Amino acid sequence: MKNIDFLTLDGRSLRTFLVVLEEMSISNAAVRLGVTQSAVSHLLDKLRLTLGDPLIVRAGRGIVPTDRAIALREPVQTVLEGLKALTDERLFDPAIGQLEYRIAANDFQRDLIFPGLLRALATEGVDAFFRFIPAGIPATELLRHARCQLIVTPFPPEGPDIYQSRLFDDQVVCFFDGGVRAAPASKEEFCAAEYIEVRFDDDETAMQVLHKTAGLDLKKPRLSVPNFSALPAFLEGSDLISAQLSLMGIVSLRGFASAPLPFETGTVTMYMAWHRRDHLDPAHQWLRKRIKAFVDGIA
Repeated sequence: MKNIDFLTLDGRSLRTFLVVLEEMSISNAAVRLGVTQSAVSHLLDKLRLTLGDPLIVRAGRGIVPTDRAIALREPVQTVLEGLKALTDERLFDPAIGQLEYRIAANDFQRDLIFPGLLRALATEGVDAFFRFIPAGIPATELLRHARCQLIVTPFPPEGPDIYQSRLFDDQVVCFFDGGVRAAPASKEEFCAAEYIEVRFDDDETAMQVLHKTAGLDLKKPRLSVPNFSALPAFLEGSDLISAQLSLMGIVSLRGFASAPLPFETGTVTMYMAWHRRDHLDPAHQWLRKRIKAFVDGIA
């Protein structure tokens, strides 16, 4: 058996390996890392030589990880977390250097919070870069596999390595085109109405909040759309309704009529969730505080 000289391993190669695993594309990994494809390939070759395994191999037009690569994912993440922790006690000034964050949020949460927050940061001279990915009903692996560093969602993933914090509470209301129809006046009228649902790529639906809290017997939705931003085009000029959080009235559904639901429902809480690797990182602590302060001003 080959004796591996662990001292030849370096954080940059390990980070590149993880990003390639996450993206399953050399070109996408290069874009995300801000380097050339040849640089990514060079670092992978260096790691292959050290570990004695091809790690990533071609399969048709794409690439796939070897069994060894899959087994190394979590140990490599642990090593990088340890290296990162060495700098966690450093003084942090958001006005010095560049900040970069990957955030999972559906378009409602993204549009509600981050445009205004980014304008405020730009005014303060903070050089911050954000990459957003859809959250859907987020799985724990989004954080564990470092696909993102923060999730904003009413359905935070759970686990011993996952932290969460309440952002705000809201109520589900009924949105509709007030020039075409009135709000449903009873639970029966609501359940009989033609409605639009938002159904995410993981086949979960935003309407599950109502199913859980009110036990509705809803008919099949007239329309299912993949994100909240698609709602206005279908609501306008139609007799359709859509049950969404009231704060959507200041983003995607601005200008549409809304009314309380004609039955009792529970409060919906929005959370931030993050992995323990970022829990004590000063830059991430700072961002979470800024998000909370911004939301407190609008919710």
